[in-house]
Amino acid sequence: MRHTPTSLLPAADQPILSDRFVAPLAKDGSLMLRNVRLQYLRAAAALSVLLYHASVIVERISGNASFLTVFGGFWGAYGVAVFFALSGYLMGELIQRDDPARFMVNRLVRIYPPMLLAVAIFWVAFFAAGFLRSIDVVGLLLAPAGPRDYFLAVEWTLVYEMSYYVVLALLGFAGLRQFAAWLAACWIALILVALAKDGLVRDDTLPLLSALPLQAINLPFLVGFLLPGLARRRWLPPGLWLVAIAATVAAAYLIPGDPRMKSVIPAILIVAAAVRVPKPAPETVFGIIGERLGDASYMLYLCHMPLMTLFGGFAPAFAPGLALWLGGIGASIAFALALAPADLGMHRWFKTRIAAAPISRLRALAFSFIAIFVGIAAYAEFDAREKRAAYAHATAIITDGKPAVSATIRAEVDSVDRLPDDTLVIRGYAIDLDKPQLVTHAAVLRNGSIVVMERSRRMRADKARSWSRPDLAGARFGFVLMVPKRVACSAGDFDVRVAFDDGRLIVPVIAPSVRLCA
Repeated sequence: MRHTPTSLLPAADQPILSDRFVAPLAKDGSLMLRNVRLQYLRAAAALSVLLYHASVIVERISGNASFLTVFGGFWGAYGVAVFFALSGYLMGELIQRDDPARFMVNRLVRIYPPMLLAVAIFWVAFFAAGFLRSIDVVGLLLAPAGPRDYFLAVEWTLVYEMSYYVVLALLGFAGLRQFAAWLAACWIALILVALAKDGLVRDDTLPLLSALPLQAINLPFLVGFLLPGLARRRWLPPGLWLVAIAATVAAAYLIPGDPRMKSVIPAILIVAAAVRVPKPAPETVFGIIGERLGDASYMLYLCHMPLMTLFGGFAPAFAPGLALWLGGIGASIAFALALAPADLGMHRWFKTRIAAAPISRLRALAFSFIAIFVGIAAYAEFDAREKRAAYAHATAIITDGKPAVSATIRAEVDSVDRLPDDTLVIRGYAIDLDKPQLVTHAAVLRNGSIVVMERSRRMRADKARSWSRPDLAGARFGFVLMVPKRVACSAGDFDVRVAFDDGRLIVPVIAPSVRLCA
């Protein structure tokens, strides 16, 4: 089995999928027509993201970048923006209709059980394949806690979703639901002012709580949240479908710029076109397929990245790029369709019990979750400041310190791999056996300048056993440094340095079989 990294995509390119469409109530209390167009949009957006991710994975595995020329970064960002706009539209309807406690608990049971099921399935799958993956418990909560080791590699978008739900629930508890649309409009204005003032794209995909409100990625959700009011007032003009499709094609292939910003307007336009006039489900093959894929979209979102990672890892080295691309896409869709009944069955089971539960119990559960969610986010703010200080301290040690020698230190670069796309993966470890609690940062340098630096986060039980130190089996002293393909070896050799937080600078031993710029 060839090496395949467990996280192949930058978080900025990863998608979000929301709840299934729930038909809103008309003014007389009757159930309005279920808009099947929203299911079709979910299916189309999920496929858009899947095509992009499959293209990136094929490049990582085989070096074949031809698929990315067609399904580039725009399509991943576009899928994200469509799903956020859909979610905003649905929440704009639901928050006015549901008690805030029932709203919050319904959101919890929609997001967490399928996610935990997917994590469990793929933890077992990676373990069986020989990859021992740890699980970041804080990451499972989906609070805005900065960079985390998300197991499925896509949960970052759910961090935004859960943050929106908490804000909306708090508005409901405060009796301010009637002002939610005005607050959303003010939020949009703040983001636009920040963008105009800074002249750059604010888009931190793994934000802390204090940084989340001004991220540009909030715009599709916030505008989607306003769509129910615009639709009721008949302010959505006809012909939006044609404008949305033209805008999508132009943004994808004609207009230069950041894909995340280019995707916002086309995504909002196409969701607005879908909600303008509800459409019943046609009894056709394409209609049935569209609905099935829409139903499976959440499981497709959760499972496609780890599944394609495993698929690529087991694919033979001589497999052509087209086979990898189609195989990863087909396997992901089939797996999502197989798990969709379990996902929807769990959702129905929870919804039934929530509908019958006393409101006092739901309020206690909602308030407890919100308190934990906000508490974790607040702690992460404090912890992030400490880590930033530690990072700055390590930077100073690595750039200005002098190498030290100690008989109790074990430090080595023992593995270097070159991925097909020319990304250099450098693995090693560094630990003081007498002071294993010391935090270390490893860095790759060229001509004295840091190219990449990371805190040591990996367990190296193999080394702990070789030193007859079972107490270190769970210690995190291993590092993985990924040097981007744009940093070419032709410009000069690399050096690896490790900073201990007690001020010592260590030069790791390079294993005899390892060449940093092979």
